[in-house]
Amino acid sequence: MKISPECPAIPAPSEHYFCHMLKAERSGRDEEICSICPRILCESAQNCNLEKALAFAAEAHQGQMRKGTDIPYLIHLIRTWDYVRRMTEDEDELVAALLHDVLEDTAVSAGEIRNAFGNRVEELVKGESECKRKEYPAGLTWKIRKEETVERLRGALGRESQRAAMHIALGDKLANLYSMVYEYRQTGEHLWKKFNQKEKSMHAWYYGEMGRIFADYFRRQPEYRLVEEYQKYYKEVFGEYEVSGS
Repeated sequence: MKISPECPAIPAPSEHYFCHMLKAERSGRDEEICSICPRILCESAQNCNLEKALAFAAEAHQGQMRKGTDIPYLIHLIRTWDYVRRMTEDEDELVAALLHDVLEDTAVSAGEIRNAFGNRVEELVKGESECKRKEYPAGLTWKIRKEETVERLRGALGRESQRAAMHIALGDKLANLYSMVYEYRQTGEHLWKKFNQKEKSMHAWYYGEMGRIFADYFRRQPEYRLVEEYQKYYKEVFGEYEVSGS
């Protein structure tokens, strides 16, 4: 995949263009990945496993949008990859960052991931995947799913063997907060209406707990600079609540 000459380096707010990475019409007012795109294209051209993972994720999530928006879901996976890239050069972690939602949100099976990318990538993706309980409405299971995630990551504190899982979890949640901030600046408190969980205080609780875990795990380590970015976004969206990891 090569960058098209029609792609803007950084789009102006009034600029409309076709994003060949996301395969969608975009506007300079949209959340975009133009600053990340050249990097992932360059690195995937040099790494066949990463190139395969990018294509695999794009196909698996084809047609999916970020909740309540017309933003292609692939944008979240690429942003997660970019955050993980800032913490590690480990190929399996970078591949898993692109694939971290395929078990939760697509028909892809764990076996397909294992066959395509190996056991470690499969385990990293499984570790980042919630038990969706699809037989129940998502709003009813939101709290228990988030509690399970918090407890799983809290159990990883102090365990060096869980560093890869923590990298992917931080990259994922940081990418979510980035998108929240982007939308919050445009829609304000209307943002929460699109989620299965519509109480802002519950999102503040969840991202606050996750922020404490990331701060405790990465304190005095290079990854902490991304925890500080997490805290900055958290403050902007949940300023009236206790700020995580501070």
